[in-house]
Amino acid sequence: MARREARFTCCVKLEREFTVIPHLLQAGFRLQIRKFLKDDNGNVQEALEESSQEKFFLPEFAFGCNGHHILVTYRLREAGWHQSNLQRILDAAFSEAKLILERERSTCGIHIVPTIVFCVNKFVRWEDELEARALELSMQEVPKTVPATKESIQALKKVKLEGDNTEKCMICMEQLISSGTDKMITSMPCSHLFHGDCIEKWLNTSHKCPLCRFPMPTDG
Repeated sequence: MARREARFTCCVKLEREFTVIPHLLQAGFRLQIRKFLKDDNGNVQEALEESSQEKFFLPEFAFGCNGHHILVTYRLREAGWHQSNLQRILDAAFSEAKLILERERSTCGIHIVPTIVFCVNKFVRWEDELEARALELSMQEVPKTVPATKESIQALKKVKLEGDNTEKCMICMEQLISSGTDKMITSMPCSHLFHGDCIEKWLNTSHKCPLCRFPMPTDG
């Protein structure tokens, strides 16, 4: 299947922070970028290690100024948002944020700092993520892979999937269970699930989980 570009969404939220020291027309801004991995069955898991946030305060008159706009655009380009709709969505987000700040200014006191949060979600297909990781590894000079110990491979827990589970083994990209097959599959200590023969072959080459890089014991 052809690789797809990551899909992004953005929404604007308001938070209020109490400050002991009175402020003069100050606003807070937080850019939150969360990355989610999604398979073809609609299952979604957040990649916490790749999610990020950045927060700062600025004079309210400077909110949404050219420099502020450029900074947010740069951060989202860094995160992989290359679609042409980025500027249109950011313009709408900043306009909505300014309206929120105007309403807040007429109702909140000098000890409350309104903080605008841009909540950006990035959705990436599992298959595309694995391909990207494989490509990145192939372009690096990496040391020789180290296999896991045979004892640790043999000790992997077997679990039984209940019901009509449609999850895929992310090594062979086939469904973990199909009609007429054993519903017992293998679980890594990190809880990622694979076909027993697939993960055994993998660990005989590399001691790290193919999804999260969890390290298994080695002889070294």
